[in-house]
Parts: sequence; structure tokens; C-alpha cells
Amino acid sequence: MTFRTIATTALCSLPLTVQAIELTDFTDPDTAFDEAYVDFNANANSGNQDQTSYDALLTGFYNKRDSTAKRVIGLRVDGNLDASRGPNADDESADDFGFSVGVSRDDYFSETNDALFYFVSGEFAHQDSAIDDNLGVTAGVGYGRVWNATPLAKALRIQEALSSRALMASDLNDDSLMQLAAIIGRESEYRSREGADDYRGVWYSDMESVLLESGALVNNKLSALAVVELDDVLFDEPISARRHGWLVRAGAGFQSSDFSGLTDNDPKLTFQLEYARPYGLKGQLINVATYEPIFGDNTLQSLNNRLSYSYEVSDRIDWINAWDLSVQRADDAADSGFTSNLLTSSFLYHLTNQLDLGLTLAAVDTDEKPNVNTQNDDIATSANLALRYRVK
Repeated sequence: MTFRTIATTALCSLPLTVQAIELTDFTDPDTAFDEAYVDFNANANSGNQDQTSYDALLTGFYNKRDSTAKRVIGLRVDGNLDASRGPNADDESADDFGFSVGVSRDDYFSETNDALFYFVSGEFAHQDSAIDDNLGVTAGVGYGRVWNATPLAKALRIQEALSSRALMASDLNDDSLMQLAAIIGRESEYRSREGADDYRGVWYSDMESVLLESGALVNNKLSALAVVELDDVLFDEPISARRHGWLVRAGAGFQSSDFSGLTDNDPKLTFQLEYARPYGLKGQLINVATYEPIFGDNTLQSLNNRLSYSYEVSDRIDWINAWDLSVQRADDAADSGFTSNLLTSSFLYHLTNQLDLGLTLAAVDTDEKPNVNTQNDDIATSANLALRYRVK
């Protein structure tokens, strides 16, 4: 089966899923979502070369998003460690470590202007191999909202899990699903109010009330087995974020420094577009595009766009695709520029609820001016096996 055939099969299957409720119906602002993963892949070669060569990469990230009617706060932390050695006798072991921290806060002006907001964001990143650290701050205004529909996806998972165990006499109606999702989305509220050790009892009790009022539970009770299923769906099963909506941002700030070493406390503008749309209950499209001109001794323009599409092939297999475009242009004497296109397609098989085995196919095309590195003129392709551990 070819890659194109797999893609066509997944996309064409989307309309076949008929649901009375859609993830885009969920617009409760009081939600929270966080996830953390660690990825590892390595390869080694020996024979017909001076020494054993190797390359190992360890990466990790933490993503958190808290939302209320008035504000949305985001936090993302990334880290990477690369260790390698070449095949030649004079090749020495080398390592490269890096990390980044990004924070953002969107504050909506009022209940009547629920789509207009002002924002503040900042990012710091370090990479051993870079010339300088990357540090920038931006503030401005925006319009729109991207809703977190993950609680509704979990509510539908709960319904599926209970039905598979013959614990439900009928499916939940739309209103009951929405009520259940709203309670799921307020987990952080329950935890802060009741305490980390005791909140689950109250949280589950409120979910039980919704299930009982719907009349969908067998024997009108939440059995011990049903509680086990709740635990499995809410805390053990891996589930990626489900979002829908769009927003735009426009702001100004300063870039204290960047990896290239070309900026030094220079003013900048920022324009950003974020768009998210779920396809059925299994597919998710997310696109984030950012354009930033930095006004220093030489104006540096950068455009970054990330388009991703994920699809749950089954309870055990996820298919994740991404296109990362990065363009940089400087108005210096050499008219320097750099363009990178990275295409990846990954299949993740859930060995356990926390450990995944992944196969990633990748293609990278780079173009730089002046062309000082001719080794990257051709498109580079790769296929890697990796392990992913879900921290939370």
C-alpha cells in the first residue's frame, strides 16, 4: 500500500463517521489541558569504516493551556540533547544541548467583546551550537478564539468505554454529553478547590450525577467497573488535543538576541494566524503561521508556518503528519536568506498506555544564500524508529 493510498483512505473515511454531536459544538471556555512527552531515537554503524559511528537524539516537551471566559494562558517547554560521532578516525564525539521556554497570555476585553483581546508573550531559547541565545517579548491585540474541545472528546471516549462493557443502556443525549464534558474540562478547578489527594471523589460524583440524570446507566448506578473505566479514559489513555476555531494577533516588541547573532535589542513587529479544525472524532488539523520583521542594522524578516494533521487510525495507532516551513531574509550586502521545508509522517503504535513505538518518515529541503554549504543542496530523506514515553 502506497503512502498516497493510506492518506486517501484516512481522509475519505472522515465523512463516514456519523455523530449527532460534533467537537466544534463544544465552546465552554473553562477548560485546561496539559501533556508531556519524551522521545528517543538512535542509530549506529560499524564495518568498512575507521570506527563505529553513532547518532542519538533525546527530545522532550511539556505543553499546558489554561482557559477561562476572560483569559487563556499557555506554557510550552522543549528540550533536546544530541550525541554523535562520525566514521572517520579523527572524528570525535560531539554533543549539542538546547531548550526553550515560551509563555503567552490572552486577556479578553469584556463579555460583550468576547473575541477581542490583548496579549503578552515571551520566549527564551538556548542551543549550544548557536551563536547566541534567542530572547524576545511581544505585546499587542488580537481577535478570535481557539476552543479546547478535548473534554468533549474524553466524554465521548467515556461513553464508548462504558458501552463496550455493557454498562450503559443507551447513548447519552447531546445535552448530557455537553454537561459531562464541562465537568471534565474543569478538572483543575476541582483539584485546586478540593486538593490533589481528594478531588477525584467529588469530580467523579458530579460526573455520576450527569450520567444518572440522563438515565443511560444500567441499573441506574455507577459501578466499580465503571469507575475503573473512568480512570482509564481520563488518566491512562493517550489522547491528543482537540481544538477548533481561529484567531489573529498583531503586536510589537523587541528581540534581545537570536540564534544567528544578528539582533541586539532590536524592535520588531509580530503577525500571527492560528487555525484549528477537527475532522470527525478522529482527525485534527492545526496551522500556526507567524511573520516577524526585526528592525536592526539590517532588517531581518522571518516567516514560520507549521501545518499538522493527526488521525487516530485505531485505539492503538496514531498517524501524525506535519509540514514545517521556515523562511529568513536579511537586507544586508549579500542579501542573505535561508529557506527550509520539513515534511514528516509518523505512525505511533501504543505498546502500553504510556510507551509508544514510532516510525517517522522525513524529507528536508533547504536553500541558503550565499550557498556556503553545498552538502545540503539535495533533498534529504530519512526513516527512523523511535520510542516515545508519555509523562502525562
